[in-house]
Amino acid sequence: MTREIQHVAMGDGDGSISSLAAGTRSRFQLKRNLLLALTLILSGRAMTLIFIGQAGGAGPGDPPAAWLMPLVGDAVIGTTALLVVLSIWRPWGVFAWTTAIVWNSLGIWDALSAFLIHKTAPWPTFFMIEIFGSSMFFAASGMHVLCIYLLCHKEIRNNFFRLASPSP
Repeated sequence: MTREIQHVAMGDGDGSISSLAAGTRSRFQLKRNLLLALTLILSGRAMTLIFIGQAGGAGPGDPPAAWLMPLVGDAVIGTTALLVVLSIWRPWGVFAWTTAIVWNSLGIWDALSAFLIHKTAPWPTFFMIEIFGSSMFFAASGMHVLCIYLLCHKEIRNNFFRLASPSP
C-alpha cells in the first residue's frame, strides 16, 4: 500500500501507529469523562434525603405517603453514586463494572417507578416537578441508559477488565 493510500485508509494524519493509539486514548477519555459527569449529576438524586421524614405528613407541601419508596430509592441511588464514580475513576475489575451496570439499571427502575407513583399520587408542590414536570423522570432514566451504553463500549469495558486498557 502506498503511503498516500495508507493516510487515507487510516485517516490519522501522519499514518503512524502512535497517532492512531492517541486517537483511541482521547476517545476513551471523552467517554470516561462523560460517564463520570453523568454519574456525578445523578448523585444529585440524594437531595431526596431531606424529604423522606416528611412522606405522608399532613403539612402543606409534604409528599404523599406513596412517595416514600421513590424517595428512598433516589436517596440510595444518589448516595451510592460516589462509589460508582470511584469505580469508574479507578476500575477494579469485573465486580466494579457489574456494580456500575446494576446501579444504573436500578436507577432506571427507580425513576420510572417514581413516574408511576407521580401519576397515581401526585406531589405537585415538589420544586423539581414544578420546574421540569414529568420529563424529569425520563431525563434521569435517559442519563442512566446513556451510562449503560457507555459502560458497554469496548474501551470502557476493557479498562475495567484491564484488557488492552488505554492509559488515562
